[in-house]
Amino acid sequence: MPVKKGYSLDFAETLQKLVELQKTDSGFDELERIKKGFLQEISTLETNVLALKNHLQNEKKKMEDLLKQRKTQEIEAGTLETKISKYLGQQNEVKSNEQFTALKQEIEKSKEDKAKIEEKVLESLFKEDEQKVYIQNLSQDLVVAEKKAAEDKKDIQQKIADCDKSVVEKKEERKKQLAEIPPDFAEGYEKLRNNGKKIAVAAVREDESCSGCNMNVSPQILNEIRKNIAIQRCNCGRYLYVRD
Repeated sequence: MPVKKGYSLDFAETLQKLVELQKTDSGFDELERIKKGFLQEISTLETNVLALKNHLQNEKKKMEDLLKQRKTQEIEAGTLETKISKYLGQQNEVKSNEQFTALKQEIEKSKEDKAKIEEKVLESLFKEDEQKVYIQNLSQDLVVAEKKAAEDKKDIQQKIADCDKSVVEKKEERKKQLAEIPPDFAEGYEKLRNNGKKIAVAAVREDESCSGCNMNVSPQILNEIRKNIAIQRCNCGRYLYVRD
């Protein structure tokens, strides 16, 4: 492929310009990779904080359930206390030993049931105290985590801003490099990049294969490249060059 008129570059110089342009684009790719990594770090920070918040909310819900459970137990204990008081008042009204014995048994059973429920109330109070301490510690952990995440996020955002600044600078550099390359080759290069080939200019390895697709390069093409007769492309479409 001949070099277009109006450009004083020979084939070797044009290839060198393409290689230099590719290095710049590789820099773009690396900056993009780094930026994506930073964005992922921010996402991870936010996810971790959100998980801690959700955990705290779940523990608060457990606390609410414990309070409701104790309230129910206290109502049951109060109901039994009323029942016991009623039975005690009825003891003087019974007219037979059988009725008195039955009433006494009901009172004893109610007292036993009340004692069991009161024991459960104490257990609930103990669990509430434990849960309260756990929630307080979890709340403190959340405050620390949010502060740390905000600081880390600020640092990462600065790094992202630095990446964006470098991209802007490299865009100017790339614009100049592209202008120095004959249009036919510049357009061919851009098309390869746009089609997903990050390596648009591939070196020929010592085993005479294309470093872009691993296909063998014919001796004739190699000879033309080495003798600066023409700029050649591999069957994969990439421009080929031989390292010095």
